[in-house]
Amino acid sequence: MYMKTIVISVLALLVLQHAVKLCSKLDYHKHIFNHYPGPCHQVQGMGIGSEDMHLMDNGTVFISSGFRIQENSPAYDKFYSENNGTGRIYLFDMNKPKKEVQEMSLTSTKEFDKERFQPHGISVWEDKKTGKLYLYAVNHERDGEEKIEKFLVSVAKLSLQHLKSYFGDPTIKKMNDVVATGDDSFYFTNSHTFGSNAGLLLELISLMALSDVGVHDGKGYRTVADGISVANGIQMSRDGKYVFVAGSMGHDLKIYERRNDNSLTLKQSYVFHSFPDNIMEDPVSGDLYIAFHPIGHLLFHHFVDHSLEAPSQILQVKLKEGTVSSVTELFVDDGHLVSGSSVAVVYKKKMLIGSVIHKLVYCDVNVPL
Repeated sequence: MYMKTIVISVLALLVLQHAVKLCSKLDYHKHIFNHYPGPCHQVQGMGIGSEDMHLMDNGTVFISSGFRIQENSPAYDKFYSENNGTGRIYLFDMNKPKKEVQEMSLTSTKEFDKERFQPHGISVWEDKKTGKLYLYAVNHERDGEEKIEKFLVSVAKLSLQHLKSYFGDPTIKKMNDVVATGDDSFYFTNSHTFGSNAGLLLELISLMALSDVGVHDGKGYRTVADGISVANGIQMSRDGKYVFVAGSMGHDLKIYERRNDNSLTLKQSYVFHSFPDNIMEDPVSGDLYIAFHPIGHLLFHHFVDHSLEAPSQILQVKLKEGTVSSVTELFVDDGHLVSGSSVAVVYKKKMLIGSVIHKLVYCDVNVPL
């Protein structure tokens, strides 16, 4: 009798302990207050969201829009349909912040159907010898497979010419982001393992670190990092020495040293106590700009009902010899200006903030960086 009571008490304590930890990870205890680095305004002309970006040295920004995964709720699918949701890639010029975004044209091929294109993370690779630009995009193909699409970019013609689809390997599970390392090589994150709503919910609630990082290079596909709690954004330093990965449910930034064979060795895991999304690197300073969801549970409510606002947060992360040396909060919004910030780029004291399914916002940066 006593043993049964003890076992039940211990199990109840463990469940309570896990519930408290889960509530902490979903930020039920937090509150935020608005502050901006300067005047901000919403950029016009976008479709549904501006989930990821890639900043070029001349201030041109590529933006993915039309986020949708097979595990979205029926309510989100209804919102997507009612708002003519479709996968798009846009361009924005940081030198002309008052202008609208420009949509790039896509052409279907035997291998690629633009009507089934649902982009998530993106990355651009510039071939220094030929000057050609290649855009890679994670594609949660509508009612189809998980793919990474490769396009040849023409900025002058505002066009993307599909070249290749990468899919079908066991290392490709439920992808989130991609970072190009060459004209036929890249790292990618798998944010979760199971391909169902129930599986996704189980991974989130369990807080188990089941997600990973894969690589495609001349040696094929392979997993190069694991033990990550919901791997999200991925970025590589311009010198190629480090790879940065956001662990959303872990609230951390993982910094890996990159070897010549593209393998990764963990150097640092830095905890922010906030829900990180995509990571961008300043092309001059090497500082990281990371978008966060400071109150995680409100983001999930936002997905179910887009009219419910989710706070946004942008942090500047300075590095020294591949480790975090300081962190500064540049931007916080309660969700009215921009809900669910997913990415931010900074260019010459100007900041562009994207969101998963809400607005695109431009801000002047009138504070020291």
